Amino acid sequence: MGSWVVDEAIKRGYKVIVIDALTYAANPEYLKGHKIRILQPEDRILWGKILLRDGNIKPLWEFKDQNFEKCKDIEGAIRDFLESELDVLVIIDSVEDHEMMLRILKFSPYIIHLAAETHVDKSIESAWDFVRSEIIGFYSIIEAFRRIWGKEGFFVLVSTDEVLGEVMEGEADEGYPLKPRNPYAAAKASQEHFAQSYINTYGTPITIVRPTNAFGPRQHDEKFVPTIIRNALMGTPIPVYGNGKQRRVWIYAEDVARGIMEVFEKGEKFEIYHIGSDYELENIELVKMILRMMGKSEDLISFVKDRPGHDRRYRLSYNKILKLGWKVETTLEEGLKATIEYYTKKYVSGGSFVRR
Repeated sequence: MGSWVVDEAIKRGYKVIVIDALTYAANPEYLKGHKIRILQPEDRILWGKILLRDGNIKPLWEFKDQNFEKCKDIEGAIRDFLESELDVLVIIDSVEDHEMMLRILKFSPYIIHLAAETHVDKSIESAWDFVRSEIIGFYSIIEAFRRIWGKEGFFVLVSTDEVLGEVMEGEADEGYPLKPRNPYAAAKASQEHFAQSYINTYGTPITIVRPTNAFGPRQHDEKFVPTIIRNALMGTPIPVYGNGKQRRVWIYAEDVARGIMEVFEKGEKFEIYHIGSDYELENIELVKMILRMMGKSEDLISFVKDRPGHDRRYRLSYNKILKLGWKVETTLEEGLKATIEYYTKKYVSGGSFVRR
């Protein structure tokens, strides 16, 4: 999602500084269409996701055609970037690194915070990475922001519809109570509680954005839509939890990025905005829809044991963001078509596997 927001910000004329720990779900290649520089601070704190190899900080996996420059003077590099013709400066670091956040955030009081672990299944297996990223990481960056900027600037926290828990009837508006039902949602709800406490205690200019289920190119392979497409291409069973009757609202990633930037440019401080759509389907309906679009058999569907605490339905009211001039521009069919084409190229043309 972060790469889509960077795309949209650059379209609108911004220069963007990205702080990314390069965990397993990250890939700088998603930004390759922009003029970019990637720095690895020599004095950064390592958080177990990245190792030191031959004197250089390297991810535990390799990225193609990417140059990671070692950098002693991060402040000097940021000043150079701001005076350059580059679009994006990527600094390899974790938001938990509070001292580094103090060094970086002093260059701008305008922040969009997307750093998070997001895969619910992983949070059920072990919640620690979610506590570290969502709770410790958010505290680190919002405290740095408060210390530097006080009540100035604008801080957008990107949350999720999952903090509201199940919405079995109707729609949840921005005042709906937080009722998280899994460790991921609880970690995100903790961010929101911290945000509200900083608003109330310090007047920190925070605005919260809650998108519904995003999908599209660049999403990590572990997510539901890429899994459906990948397994359909391979001709292997597509796992569907329980009876597949869980209901979700879907929205294309580019529309979410536009919504985040609309809030960033036009939203009010201290408010909450929902980014939603009217594309609500049961999970099994989405699987069948994708299979029809791909010309694949529904025999590939394999019902598996439901995950613990699986929310049955989410639904957001999003009238508030419509007043900012935002609207859904990509139909579900258009978004799925683009997503299927992307993953078909990735998995088949890209050689990730050979169809037999």
